[in-house]
Amino acid sequence: MLEIRNLSKSFGGVKATDNVSLDFADGSLTAVIGPNGAGKSTLLNCISGITRPTRGRVRLDDTTLSALSASSVAHQGVGRVFQHPELVTELSVHDNLLVACHRALDYGLIGELLRLPNVRQQERAAADKVADVLARLGIADSADKRVGSLPYGHRKLIDLGRALLMDIRFLLLDEPIAGLNDVEVARLGEILLSLRREFGLGILIVEHNMPFVSRLCDRLVVLDLGQLIANGPPADVLADAKVMASYLGEAADA
Repeated sequence: MLEIRNLSKSFGGVKATDNVSLDFADGSLTAVIGPNGAGKSTLLNCISGITRPTRGRVRLDDTTLSALSASSVAHQGVGRVFQHPELVTELSVHDNLLVACHRALDYGLIGELLRLPNVRQQERAAADKVADVLARLGIADSADKRVGSLPYGHRKLIDLGRALLMDIRFLLLDEPIAGLNDVEVARLGEILLSLRREFGLGILIVEHNMPFVSRLCDRLVVLDLGQLIANGPPADVLADAKVMASYLGEAADA
């Protein structure tokens, strides 16, 4: 269970998140929605350790994540995918994904220089994991291509693949379908559903596309001016008067 309790984050006199409490279970698929400036990305930043909360805490089982660095949070099994892919464009797809396997490798510099059997065995295992993720994402034929030569939709899948290779339990996605075409959006939705089904992965999405999250997610969480104003099944949340007034506006009334 990923627990958020009384989470607040202030930047000067501005409260980006204000006393937010939420729970996310393994295997849950939740979207966080709200107008610009509602505190959605700040919430993800606090969960993933990029930002330290002003008040409150984030816990994964018995571990307090809000006291850890971003790298330590990742080691606890929380993966973060940003809105814009952070990839090394001069490297191949395979090598960009291989980077994410580093924390599973257990050998030193001397072992690597001598190419000891244990080193070779671990590197083969890492390459096999990369091949499996490439196949799962449907981009195995791009393994040897330079990332900088690939379209934006492929790059977002590669970024997702790096998170998956870290053996995570929870996946945080910030506007994952921004810049994707309809085919790519449908493909990403299928991938996320399969990850939850096969691995029990908990998935938390920040997204503005209402049709996408309504079809995909079990639950919608709505933030407005940093405060939690709705939390529940998509149909109930989208019919909520507060949600209509703060986020959906006149289009929802129509």
